[in-house]
Amino acid sequence: MSMRLTPHRFFATNPVGVDWVCGDLHGEFDALQTALSEAGFNKAADRLFLLGDTIDRGPESRALLEWVLDTDWVYSVMGNHELMFIAGAEDNRNRYKHRGMGGHWAASLDETSYKNLATQCRYQLPLTMTLECENGQLGLVHAQSPFDDWRTVQETPFSERFAIECTWPWNRAQGKDQTISGITAVVSGHIGTAEVIQRGNQVWIDVLARTGQVPLMPAHRVLERVAQVQRDG
Repeated sequence: MSMRLTPHRFFATNPVGVDWVCGDLHGEFDALQTALSEAGFNKAADRLFLLGDTIDRGPESRALLEWVLDTDWVYSVMGNHELMFIAGAEDNRNRYKHRGMGGHWAASLDETSYKNLATQCRYQLPLTMTLECENGQLGLVHAQSPFDDWRTVQETPFSERFAIECTWPWNRAQGKDQTISGITAVVSGHIGTAEVIQRGNQVWIDVLARTGQVPLMPAHRVLERVAQVQRDG
């Protein structure tokens, strides 16, 4: 990967509106817009935080990606599909791999558009985020926390290995309950399940492909859910 990615971004509490978190969308632009409307999303005050994999497989990858990159109240972490899209801009051989992951839409991009979108992704999609809420701090990462302590995540400089560890493995979702220290909860997507999965203070909400339901929820509700499950434990 010839150009660095942003390893981490911190977001202070939203003083005027609600912060919403949403799992993998894979080009389902219309479904997202419908979900935002039905949820009463307020574009003047609310913010939307996406968990990566905005592109590939679905019908409107380009439209959704451009909207994410151009809308000032939308933020997304890097997913493995965006990572592969960027790799295709750097080396044509990677475009075949991307196509195999559902990235056929990118073949219709002219070279300038392809490079421009990939560059925007590099600069605007960090690998991890910390979102401050009134009831705790929420760590956002596409696949899973690469470390047992979120403070290590926040301090780790960019490397190709770090990028892969944030966007590909999902063994934590398959194992026993485990708490990531230094953060109230961590929320991820990536794993394509029929229901939300929780392991300790880690939550995976990638349910759209299996259920047809856009996994959109207020950040403070994610934290409430984690606390409730841990209490009931």
